[in-house]
Amino acid sequence: MASRPPYGQVSAIKGFDDMDLGIKDRVAIVTGGSRGIGYETAKEFLNAGVKVMTCSRNGEDAARACRALSAETGGDIRSIEADVMNAEDGRRLVKETVAAFGTVDILVNNAGTMYSGRFDELTEDGLRRQLDTKLFGWMRLIREVFPIMRERRWGRIVSLIGGAGKEPDPYMFGSGMTNSALLNMTKSLSTEFGPYNVLVNAVCPGWVATDLWKRNASGLQKELGAASEEEARKLATRKNALGRFGKPEELAGAIAFLCSERASYITGISLNTDGGRLKGLW
Repeated sequence: MASRPPYGQVSAIKGFDDMDLGIKDRVAIVTGGSRGIGYETAKEFLNAGVKVMTCSRNGEDAARACRALSAETGGDIRSIEADVMNAEDGRRLVKETVAAFGTVDILVNNAGTMYSGRFDELTEDGLRRQLDTKLFGWMRLIREVFPIMRERRWGRIVSLIGGAGKEPDPYMFGSGMTNSALLNMTKSLSTEFGPYNVLVNAVCPGWVATDLWKRNASGLQKELGAASEEEARKLATRKNALGRFGKPEELAGAIAFLCSERASYITGISLNTDGGRLKGLW
């Protein structure tokens, strides 16, 4: 019997190298692919034989990540500079993907922002930017790719939607409102797109060790009354069952699974990948 890792430690993650996901030669768009969860998701796809287009608001960052992933995996990956908040950038992203690879089979909505802070700190401009980037930005991308997927009778759409959309948190007030709308969109579109074999799902992360969460550390310190950012992180990890932050590759594994043929009967779900942080029943 294989030995288990000691309590509190994480075993090495091998991804899906030994599992055929059934998506070899599919084409995926991964937004926000220059680092963190987007980067690791692109890597999972490339290792599964998927052709990948990534984007980032910073073209140099996107190109650098693209070169690194190509060298590491030997896979076929391209990148462009694009801001999903800009409607024309979204259209160009899809057009350039089709020009490069011939189609789009998979869309991973990962690019976005986290808008933390309580009601007193909320501004209309801040909330508008959050909604424009995630709700409207992602919806526009879905409008662009769905006709392609519908024609081919095959598609996967997975969006990264924070858990505050399910379990309201005064500290995540702005993100919570945005994410609730995205969860509604996910469930509604799963029903509408289902007859065309286009599956629509969400992955709901908790605390994950990414640059986004690191940038949020000072606000978290204030919210928790911690003496330092490091103490704030430790206090935050106590809120989930595993007592630690997640790793980007752990989220990427869940995303790749939902985009695979292994998940061919799964649509309309919002999969909590938060180490047991949310306590609700759904």
